[in-house]
Amino acid sequence: MTSRFTRMFPHAVTAAAAAVVVLILFVPGAIAHDSAVPAPPAQPTSADQIQNIDQVKTAIKAYYGDTLTSTLDPVNGTVQLHTFSPSGAYANEMAGIESDAATYLDKAAKHEKKFSGTPAVLFDIDDTTLNTYSYEIYSNFVFNPTTNAAFVNNAVFPATPGMPALVSHARDDGYTVFFLTGRPEAQRAGTVTNLQNAGYGTEDKDHLYLKDLTAPWLASCAPNCPTTTYKSLTRQHIESLGYDIVANFGDQFSDLNGGFADQTFKIPNPMYFLP
Repeated sequence: MTSRFTRMFPHAVTAAAAAVVVLILFVPGAIAHDSAVPAPPAQPTSADQIQNIDQVKTAIKAYYGDTLTSTLDPVNGTVQLHTFSPSGAYANEMAGIESDAATYLDKAAKHEKKFSGTPAVLFDIDDTTLNTYSYEIYSNFVFNPTTNAAFVNNAVFPATPGMPALVSHARDDGYTVFFLTGRPEAQRAGTVTNLQNAGYGTEDKDHLYLKDLTAPWLASCAPNCPTTTYKSLTRQHIESLGYDIVANFGDQFSDLNGGFADQTFKIPNPMYFLP
């Protein structure tokens, strides 16, 4: 999630709000490049070319099946966070993607002699393995580094529906699991705790990559490293260690583009866009 260069909705989140939080199928080499829903033009000439913000927000809530979770006890009072419905359209769409991914991983595992290295799978974190819908509703769909860090460091995000089972399935098939996120190194502790609490286990703690622009494999793009470049260079680094990334999972096209993965799986996310 980290730096969101393009956000859907202009809305300010006050510093005081931060305190409230304290507390697919088998097609080798295929890479998705474009969203299924066309984006509005970069330079619109008519309001009719742009979707109405309030209608988009309403549609997003309906897609996730907006549900209130238990009341928290933060510093400045009480607040109820929102989550997705386990039987809503989002969860149902995730189930179909995960079924296709499991079939692909099973088939690939049976042909291990074709791997160029130790077979591995790679997962993004925000809205791929951990769902951030609660933060999007809390922040009115606007990224704020202070409030977002509070959510991250308090490890409050639930697992993306069905994804812990898919990660476990991949391990059972013999794949090494990696996690790759745009979160900064300063958020490692909260990220590890959240992944463990969400059911992703602890055995892959050394296979968690956060954005550290001092890493030698990122020297060519530091100090400014776009998401696609950062993630593709890190995948290249992982494969240089003797792994073959058989499948790469991400909710942003910038998670998937740039190569160094045999197959990509796009996870649905209508809430924000990272170029």
